Order: sequence, then C-alpha cells, then structure tokens
Amino acid sequence: MDIIADALTRIRNAIARKFPEVEVKKSGVVKNILDIMKKEGFIEDFFVAEKNPYFFTIKLKYFNGKSVITGIKRISKLGRRFYVSHKNLPRVYNNFGIAIVSTSKGVLTDREARELGVGGEVICYIW
Repeated sequence: MDIIADALTRIRNAIARKFPEVEVKKSGVVKNILDIMKKEGFIEDFFVAEKNPYFFTIKLKYFNGKSVITGIKRISKLGRRFYVSHKNLPRVYNNFGIAIVSTSKGVLTDREARELGVGGEVICYIW
C-alpha cells in the first residue's frame, strides 16, 4: 500500500468534510511532506497521535470557513514514477501552489530544488 497516497487522500477527505484534525500513518517521508506543508502554511501543525503512536495527528488550517488547501494531487505513483531534471521542475498554478520533490538533498519544494539545481521524483502537487 502507498502510505503517501493514503495520507494525501485522508487529508483531501478531511478537508471535504471540514474536519479540524485528521490522522495519517506515521512514516519518514510523510513527516518530511508534513514539515514542508507546515512551513509553507498549508497546515497549522502536526504531532504524534496520543491514542496511537503509529499515527500523526494533523491540525488542518482554515481561513473564513474555507480550507487553505484547495487541491492536493499525487503525481508519482508506485506503478509509474515521475522524475524530472532541475531544468524541468513543474510550476504549480503559476507558483501559487507547490510541488514536493524527493531529491538527493532530501524532500524539497520545487522552488528549493530549483535554487539548489537538483531534480528528482515529483511526489505531489499542493495548491
């Protein structure tokens, strides 16, 4: 099972139902993605769940009753990986969104990867 796709789907479904929090399975890559989402202002915070230490609890961010996250899409999948060079890094919604890229320097946003001049596997788009 794809843990990243499961986490993104749980977030997408929680936003559709306007839940204040959602739990996702704990993993190193998911933690890196959540760190980027928090740094970019898409979520308020995340922490290890109190009831189950194998899950993260994510506090979703809303503004005037609408979610800050408008859309979230998994790009690279288990059956088909999507790699790009630093010259071909995608721009999501004309730089209003972010692409999360797994590079040799770690999990980065498309802007950070462009600045460092590294390409890698495009994990997802968030806008």
